[in-house]
Amino acid sequence: MLRFSVLASGSSGNAVYVETEKTRILIDAGVACKQIETAMAEISVCLEDLDAILITHEHFDHIKGVGVVARKIISQRRKKGYERTEIPIYATEGSWHDLHNVVKEYPEPYRKTVRVGDKLEFEDLLIEPFPLSHDAREPVGYVFYHENNKLTLATDLGYMSSRVKETVADADAYILESNHDINMLRVGPYPWHLKKRILSDKGHLSNEAAGEALVDIMSERTLDVLLAHLSQENNYPELAEVTVQGILAAANKQVRLHHTYPDKPTALYEIKPR
Repeated sequence: MLRFSVLASGSSGNAVYVETEKTRILIDAGVACKQIETAMAEISVCLEDLDAILITHEHFDHIKGVGVVARKIISQRRKKGYERTEIPIYATEGSWHDLHNVVKEYPEPYRKTVRVGDKLEFEDLLIEPFPLSHDAREPVGYVFYHENNKLTLATDLGYMSSRVKETVADADAYILESNHDINMLRVGPYPWHLKKRILSDKGHLSNEAAGEALVDIMSERTLDVLLAHLSQENNYPELAEVTVQGILAAANKQVRLHHTYPDKPTALYEIKPR
């Protein structure tokens, strides 16, 4: 059993939860600790049950709440008499450059470095980091493997390279960026330098780019796609879904598309063993 929920998603903040029978992981904590705790409670999970926190990159909408979340976990575990109170935080060396200031005084042994090419092994969960093209120091996405199931998380990327496509292809489910509608962005209120950044190869995937990427990476085993990191200024959930669905239909591809939200969690989706 591999289950997951997008706890928060969008330009205002991001957090994702993944679990198996024996492992519980939080990926990013870009919103307040209270929002993460409330979202987890809606899917019947407690902060102190987490085994690790993984960071994709150091931008504020992905790390805002990390320090408070980690300290809250320690406090709750101490109150409940846990033998181990600290929780390991995993990030690339580039991300740690800025993340150290967010988790000040956090014990050094629990600051773990993620390296592309290495896999993170938990009891019944294998996690593979892969590099993304984004204007951060060393951003990564993650592929989660449990038994014969595969889940891919890929947001904050300007384009999907052939290397990334090879890594993430043939997954049972995707949490994939569908950040903006190109026309809305171009005529919108953003200053030109910001529009140029978003549209660049180190920016964000548009609805069209997300659909085209899915055509290349989906297989017959792919059942669910959660469209994530939508811009609240340059996109609408319905527009993202219609655009992506149209591209997939033209390529004779079928999948269940799901919305994500900046202020509430999705359902706890389950990938059942095949």
